[in-house]
Amino acid sequence: MKSVKLFLSLAVVVLLGACAEKTRKIHCHIEGTVPDSTYTMMLLAPSGSDFRVVDADSIPVIDGKFAFDLYVDEVMPYDLISMEEFNHGSWYTCVFFAEEGVVDITFHHSERDAKAPSFVSVSPTNKRYLQYIAALQEMTDPLKHEADSLKKVGKWNTPRMMKLETEFREAKDDQTKLKLAQEASALSESGEAFTPEYHAFQAKSKMVREERDKYIEDFIRSDRTVIGLYLLRHKVLRNRDFSKELPLVALFTEVYQPLFPNHPLSKQIEEWIQSLGIKVGNRYIDFTAPALDGTLHTLSKEIGGKIALIDLWASWCGSCRRTSKSMIPLYEKYKERGFTVVGVARESKREDMERALARDGYPWLNLLELQDEHKIWEKYGVSRAGGITVLVDRDGTILAIHPTAEEVERILQEKL
Repeated sequence: MKSVKLFLSLAVVVLLGACAEKTRKIHCHIEGTVPDSTYTMMLLAPSGSDFRVVDADSIPVIDGKFAFDLYVDEVMPYDLISMEEFNHGSWYTCVFFAEEGVVDITFHHSERDAKAPSFVSVSPTNKRYLQYIAALQEMTDPLKHEADSLKKVGKWNTPRMMKLETEFREAKDDQTKLKLAQEASALSESGEAFTPEYHAFQAKSKMVREERDKYIEDFIRSDRTVIGLYLLRHKVLRNRDFSKELPLVALFTEVYQPLFPNHPLSKQIEEWIQSLGIKVGNRYIDFTAPALDGTLHTLSKEIGGKIALIDLWASWCGSCRRTSKSMIPLYEKYKERGFTVVGVARESKREDMERALARDGYPWLNLLELQDEHKIWEKYGVSRAGGITVLVDRDGTILAIHPTAEEVERILQEKL
């Protein structure tokens, strides 16, 4: 009897501890609706996550509605998408900030309505973010309406181009379709596919895009909240040209980094800045990751003193695997002469890597980057990609990035 009482007491302590832990966190209640019964599950992850590899929260849709209680340590942007849209390869993303309060989200049919999801919230960060979104829409919505109007009244394409499109739709054989497609492509390149009204519209669009870009940069400079940090992260991570983003990098290091030194968004920008060093002539970035048996391996220890190919790949990346397989003959030919390969697979489940290895038969050491745990892809500046290959010299200097098998062999013949 005493043991039962002791067990119950411990259970109460654990439960109270769990409740206390949740009360210390920020509680964001998410709820929303979907357009029809084809939507059965929503996926939720920190904004910028790659849903192909992250362990996203799954939120079931019941009778056209969904709800979820999210607990976070600090205010953070999140992405919410439809599982069905994601599985079809095209989806709309609802971005909101997880903070204390309620976020009410409405999803629309992606194909029928072609409309992005929307949300309402009275929490301060989300209210400010919605004001920002509204300002952007005020700039761009008139353009969308004008484009729709031009298409509706037949002022988008020239009669010649419209005739080609009709003939393409009615063509019965591939050879005719190919010929018509080539003619249409030539018209597009020369500008003859489009009306004067279209060209005037494009000139106006260019001015609006420039106005929009300036508004975003001005907002980032003046906001200095987690919204500005998110927008800065979003902007710089889309650009691999460091010189173009130098002012924003300076803004981050001088303003946002001191304000948010430990925020996950700051860490991502720091990784992006570091990844810009992945260039020929610079040094590779070291990391440690486990093999399938759980043994940790540090890259520098595995490749020290050798010419090495760092092969970041994924089971779901067909081009990555074709590149990796093309290196097998080179590995077998030069492995006794000072050449090695270390592969790393970016996966959501270890079983996917195991199946790929069994099928492709890579003979070198392969490590596992499970659900981006070690941020290796971020370190190498390819967080939204399947992978990258980097050839490094004995001293760690990068010799080539994305080299073909022929290029690797040419370098090996010179070096070995």
